[in-house]
Amino acid sequence: MFPCLNYGNTMTLAKWVEENEPEHWAMSKFPKQRWDKMTTNLAESFNAWLRNERHHSICTFLMEHMAKLGSMLVKHKEESNNWKGCIGPKIEEKVQQKIAKGEVYPVTPFMNGIFGVSIGTTFLNVDIMKRTCTCRGWEMLGIPCEHAAAVILSIGQNVVDFVQDWYKFPMQELIYSGSFSGIETHDMPMVANDGLVRSITGEVFLSLNPPHTKRPPGRPRKKRIESQFQDKRTVSCSRCHTSGHNRKTCKTLCLKCNAVTFFHD
Repeated sequence: MFPCLNYGNTMTLAKWVEENEPEHWAMSKFPKQRWDKMTTNLAESFNAWLRNERHHSICTFLMEHMAKLGSMLVKHKEESNNWKGCIGPKIEEKVQQKIAKGEVYPVTPFMNGIFGVSIGTTFLNVDIMKRTCTCRGWEMLGIPCEHAAAVILSIGQNVVDFVQDWYKFPMQELIYSGSFSGIETHDMPMVANDGLVRSITGEVFLSLNPPHTKRPPGRPRKKRIESQFQDKRTVSCSRCHTSGHNRKTCKTLCLKCNAVTFFHD
């Protein structure tokens, strides 16, 4: 990707890295996992949530979106107020899963809060002070991985105490502490029966109509352009057991079927 460079000190190397726009470097050149999942589920959920509203005018869409958003925030705030612990039930379930996996791992203590966790022939380091693990799961999710859970249990601590603060109730309470109001439309100009735009005081405005456009041939496109990261379902045939087509469109020669046909003839 870049020519091999020899530098006498790390400061020069760091300067070279900063000057060569590392934000544009290819992700394939950096091995280690740096995220938990790459998915378009968030965008897909938002799109499905506003499936009907997205076809409306901009003003109507904005008001409907704000109404749905306000109802959703109120619902989530009420749910967080009903938490039985300092974290929500979904995060609590993930923590219990990590504990169930990690409670059988042998732990070796080292100095300065560093512990070793053995999984068969694999050895990982957990830094309880920096809240890091070799698997990087703790850093990416903010929830102790099974290796960190094994270490936390070995020192007699509560795994929930090592969950990042953004999952806990005080932060959730701060997230939903804000408020917003809907768009007031009591004084919005309306289109009168004569086609003119009038305000509530009777003032006439110039009406702004959409431009004259020619409708393109064919049916209007309704199917969205899917993301390149979106997983596509592979169709498999139950007749020849290969992928790429289904049983109805299968053109593969079936020897068993031909043998039965030949016997009857």
